[in-house]
Amino acid sequence: MDDELLYRYRWATQDPAAQAALLAAVYQRVRGREPLLLREDFAGNAADSVAFVAASSARRAIAVDRHAPTLTHARTRAGCLLGGDVARIDFHRANVLRLAPPAVDPVDVLAALNFSIGYWHDRSALLSYFKHARRCIAAEGIVIVNTFGGPACMRHRIDRYPVTPGVEPGQPPLAPFDYLFEYRSFDAATARIDCRIHFEWPDTAARGGRRQRRNAFRYDWRLWTLPELCEGLLESGFARAEVWRHTAEQRDGRTHVELGPVNALREKELWLAYVVAWQ
Repeated sequence: MDDELLYRYRWATQDPAAQAALLAAVYQRVRGREPLLLREDFAGNAADSVAFVAASSARRAIAVDRHAPTLTHARTRAGCLLGGDVARIDFHRANVLRLAPPAVDPVDVLAALNFSIGYWHDRSALLSYFKHARRCIAAEGIVIVNTFGGPACMRHRIDRYPVTPGVEPGQPPLAPFDYLFEYRSFDAATARIDCRIHFEWPDTAARGGRRQRRNAFRYDWRLWTLPELCEGLLESGFARAEVWRHTAEQRDGRTHVELGPVNALREKELWLAYVVAWQ
């Protein structure tokens, strides 16, 4: 995995400051105080960990990923953005199932985002992860995962988004590019979904031409339903498991943000949601 692909991924798919704020807001709603320690499983570039600790000098994070080159990139990027405060992030190259207290501290928030919960393809593996997550959180800790669904993702489609990258210290400048997310196929018998990320950008050597990076990222996920996730968390020992939505809508020239648990998601062609659990 080269750095350029990881930079494109960050600008195409992530808003770390907003995600870190969301994690803190969920914890605040559930526990009534600010979270001080985040664990980011399947951390990748650890962008959420960086944004989480950058928001408060009292915060720390644990970033866990098993892919060494990606974790090296994450550590380098974090150092450029945080300077000496990078010491407040512990980077662990490990299988997420093999890292638990007392080797690391129990956390306020354990997050498995970017649809990483789909890496568990069968129910026994999912429950093993949830039981492990429960062991990794503090007495007042919470677990947050996210997923997606709806009829639109069960048929082939490609969504294209224009991206204008920002500038970060230590990051090479990137020209505007297009980010394409492909729902390639869905198997109803196994609930497995094949998704791909592609990138396109202007070819400066050929007038009007385009360069492509096809299949820059490939995902073989199980598309868990929201009831399956909630039921699995409760079976794994959590006292509560809720579906949460985060929406931002433009109305009357203003941005209206809503965050909280929901009881229904009806008539949505494509939806994104969080599942929040605590003891």
